[in-house]
Amino acid sequence: MTQSSDSVNPTGDELAAHPALGERALADALSRLVATPSANPGAQEAGMLQAVRRELADLELETEVVEFAPGRPSLGAVLAGSTDGPGLVLNGHMDTVPVGDRALWSVDPFGGEQREGAVWGRGALDMKGGLVAQIACARVLATRRDLLRGRLVLHFAAGEECGEPGTLSLLRRGFTGDVGIVTEPTDLAVATAMRGVAWNRIRIVGRATHAGTADSGRNPVDALPVLLEALGRHDKLLRARTHPLVGSAAATVTGVSCGVEHNAVPDVCEVVVDRRMIPGETPEGAGEELAAVVGEAMAHHDGLEWSLAPLHNPFKPVEIPADSPFAARVARIASEEAGRPVPIVGTPYGSDVRNLIDDAGIEAVTFGAGDVRGCHCPDEHLPISQLRIAAAVLTRVAAEVLLDR
Repeated sequence: MTQSSDSVNPTGDELAAHPALGERALADALSRLVATPSANPGAQEAGMLQAVRRELADLELETEVVEFAPGRPSLGAVLAGSTDGPGLVLNGHMDTVPVGDRALWSVDPFGGEQREGAVWGRGALDMKGGLVAQIACARVLATRRDLLRGRLVLHFAAGEECGEPGTLSLLRRGFTGDVGIVTEPTDLAVATAMRGVAWNRIRIVGRATHAGTADSGRNPVDALPVLLEALGRHDKLLRARTHPLVGSAAATVTGVSCGVEHNAVPDVCEVVVDRRMIPGETPEGAGEELAAVVGEAMAHHDGLEWSLAPLHNPFKPVEIPADSPFAARVARIASEEAGRPVPIVGTPYGSDVRNLIDDAGIEAVTFGAGDVRGCHCPDEHLPISQLRIAAAVLTRVAAEVLLDR
């Protein structure tokens, strides 16, 4: 049910019952966004931005398109109140990972199909569901604009999947606040810490030749057994470094690439290492440790040159105090909406919460619908019931922070 804007201040239950937070409205909005491809790299982000603007079209918001590079647009939107007050930032990203092999999907990745109580398709979980929850929150608060103090700030960022500065560009343009929620999937838990990630490529250079005269070349594949064993030892040592919320540090080999022809000794081999960092570690320090490991392993292979270079942009690990009052508020409301105690956790993945905390000094948490284990894989989907809970939680948090009581 809804009330006119001149009625009494609504309770949390009344806000959560607004039609914009109904499962059908939320699912239909998510289907529309899934139907708009937005894979990173960013050729499709402009189309996604227009899809988001259509969802916001009937709301009186202050909006601005901010590009961190030509053709890489993010959207900032503000629902401003009538008086000065706090600012609440809701942050999400528009880009997704690519679809991959379509033959592995049982649904159209861009169909936005609704079945089995979920919306299916690339980006449904990571993280267009979060964007839909943000929009629904703004839609409900817009009906209470006369009671709004401060402002609700919405981020629809480009480039998050590759660590690019979409969110950072919005913050620098003034789309900031005092507290914030990044609406990545957390299975409705509240995350006050984030495990960072840095990707590095090890490049080993030998000398190519015909495989029939292999002895006249220098095969970089020869270095792989010793190198991979050294990286395995490095990973084991790192896993002894732990954090109570995000778990352990790690260094995982995620790619090995060698050769261009079956009958030729390759001139180059590349190994990709995914380095997960716990709070207190830095991408720079992790890179120096990795270089030392690679250097020691490669010392056994005269005649092979090697180099180490970063891939993409790293996500520095961050955290706020686990007993943060804002985190406790979000957890309390989430527990009420979910009907069960909601834990304080850390995320095993990197996200733009690092920009809110480190770059803007915002007390921020990560909270959203869905299980991260379903991200970046075929048949990605988001349960509609969780999407409704997440949208209701955002709305109630926003009401407590921004509405006069």
